[in-house]
Amino acid sequence: MRCDIIIPIYNAIEYVQKCVESVRKNTDLINNGLILIDDKSPDDRIKEYLNQLNKEIQNENITILYNEQNLGFVGTVNKGMQYSKNDVLLLNSDTEVSENWLDNMKKCAYSESNVATVTALSNNATLASVPIGLQANNLPDNLSFEDYARAVSNNSIRKYPQIPTAHGFCMYIRRNVLDNVGYFDAETFGKGYGEENDFSYRCMDYGYKHLLCDDVIIYHKESQSFTDSKKDLIDKNLKILKNRYPSYVSKTDLWLKHFPIKDICQNVKYTINLANRQNILFVIHDWSNIGENVGGTTLHCIDLISSLRHEYNIHVLAPEGNLYKVHSYFKEDEEVLNFKRIHNNIGITNLYDKEYGILISKILDGLNIDIIHIHHMKDHYFDIIDIAKEKGIKTIYTIHDFYCLCPSINMLYNMEECCLDSKQKNCKECLKNKFGINNDVIGLWQSRWNEFLSKVDLILTPSKSTKEIVENIYDNIDCRAIEHGINITKQASNLSLDDKMNIAFVGVMAKHKGAEIVQSLIKDIKDGSITFHLFGDSEYSVLKKESNNYKYHGKYKREDLPKLLNDNKIHLVCNLSIWPETYSYTLTETISCGVPVLSYDIGAVAERINKNGFGWTVPINSSIKELEQYIIDLKNDKEGYKKIINNLNNYKIKSTDDMASDYKKIYDVNITRENYKIGKLISAQTNEENNTYSANLDEILNSRRWKLVSKIQLPDSIKKVARKIIK
Repeated sequence: MRCDIIIPIYNAIEYVQKCVESVRKNTDLINNGLILIDDKSPDDRIKEYLNQLNKEIQNENITILYNEQNLGFVGTVNKGMQYSKNDVLLLNSDTEVSENWLDNMKKCAYSESNVATVTALSNNATLASVPIGLQANNLPDNLSFEDYARAVSNNSIRKYPQIPTAHGFCMYIRRNVLDNVGYFDAETFGKGYGEENDFSYRCMDYGYKHLLCDDVIIYHKESQSFTDSKKDLIDKNLKILKNRYPSYVSKTDLWLKHFPIKDICQNVKYTINLANRQNILFVIHDWSNIGENVGGTTLHCIDLISSLRHEYNIHVLAPEGNLYKVHSYFKEDEEVLNFKRIHNNIGITNLYDKEYGILISKILDGLNIDIIHIHHMKDHYFDIIDIAKEKGIKTIYTIHDFYCLCPSINMLYNMEECCLDSKQKNCKECLKNKFGINNDVIGLWQSRWNEFLSKVDLILTPSKSTKEIVENIYDNIDCRAIEHGINITKQASNLSLDDKMNIAFVGVMAKHKGAEIVQSLIKDIKDGSITFHLFGDSEYSVLKKESNNYKYHGKYKREDLPKLLNDNKIHLVCNLSIWPETYSYTLTETISCGVPVLSYDIGAVAERINKNGFGWTVPINSSIKELEQYIIDLKNDKEGYKKIINNLNNYKIKSTDDMASDYKKIYDVNITRENYKIGKLISAQTNEENNTYSANLDEILNSRRWKLVSKIQLPDSIKKVARKIIK
């Protein structure tokens, strides 16, 4: 089908030249035509340019027309449509086009039999504006317009959504529609604005629809015409449209409410942000409520993203309710993709799922992932590692807890003692008590995890103690220890012991955090010079009741901890976790406040204390009485306390920038995967809202008959019939 491109011209020589040259470069002008109409431009350079162009024309179907008098925009395009006998495409002279634009517009125009018009996407075209609708968007800094347009086309969703009205900046019109409906209303809208809206509504009266071509983007500069009187003209013509078409505003409002191009805008955002940047996928078990106090694993990921997003795109895959969500953190923007959650029973032995594998494959391809960094596998399946291998994507696994050793996560036998030291552990009994599993499956669990970890390119731990624990169980696995960093202001400590001592417990006080031991200490130590404090919540009601030697402060914000410890003159923080923690942000936050720490001699907490000398450790198998005596002895050792404070003041806390530098060395790989298809990934989303649009939907929903039908509890099949009758 031949199409004639009509460009009305009025001054703006620089824009006209760029527009015409882009059309000549990117359009088949042997099988299509270009009609240039000068609307009596006062700028002589326009005529000079058109005369020169006329001399250059050889094998191109280019027609140049001149208005004897200024007809205005509408009169000029009507002249072009009357001159042509083919389909037409109205194109503003302040636009630029790219390769394959017209062919793609034609495909959209003939995708359905009752299409009247097709409008292209643009950086500046109200309803057709992307990536942010209804406003002028700057072109991306990281792409030329040609590359941008190519990327949009290659990754298009090709939804061809219906729009309530076409936009005249780039408007394809089928010839049969012009023959039936006629041309623009030049008498009413001669100078422009509103003529395409009026035409669009006339077309809808004839049963035609208007589509948005989402695989074509046109660069559109600001309009150069009638700038001084534009607002008055818009107001005047809008009143005319409202009078002619009473549903004009409501239909547009309905469209905006449902915003059917939401996915398209998101697709374009991703297309821009993915270009020329490495993409890293974080896999984690929890990414909800990240603005609140979060666990160490989540906090570590937040810190990495904050430090590295200026160099990499970081995407976080996490389960949330009935969805898997991908939170994308670009240099400046943030986006969220929603996907249907796999409902198979993930558990001790069910660690693979085909549907999950398909989803992972789509995510890896769509986001052009270069590296997968797994932070936790809870609620994820092992298929991810095999698919990564197939696609040649590097994988990293950071062991934040001991889920890879035991589904209990914290290596506690019956939540009472550390498995690493238990001589009488019974895994079958423990798993039955915790999860209701009647079989001894720990061997199978560790066998499958060993196989999984052996396929990972790099295994990281936050501490050497964690590394040793894992390597002791999986002797074929090599881990690398990289300590976490944190952006925190370290305070110099001037603490000293006097006659009274305030001891604090910080954080959520649960059983694995030593809650029962804390209860015993508070109950048994009767020394009137020692007062205990709890900053944080507790699952033990006893710890929420104050006593003569104990104060409960409740939940706190991280940023408030220094003031809380200072105001209450805390001399010592007891970190009495009975499991071997892998790092402990609470420890870092405590020592940053200038307060030394007492802990058991296990895990990363003990490792860090012994290495840096900013606290004390006691054997994990110490009795309550031995622990109590140790605290009393510590209180009386003023010189020993002074040495610890000196060590604390000399200790330098690792920053997130230092940590980011470590990870940057790991992430800097030379992998380029250019064949991404972000459009397919966007299309695969599970829409939580119904974004469908119908031109007459508002009229249906507002009808008394529909409201009556809606209130009646009828089967869906009958309601569908009722809808048809109402329509």
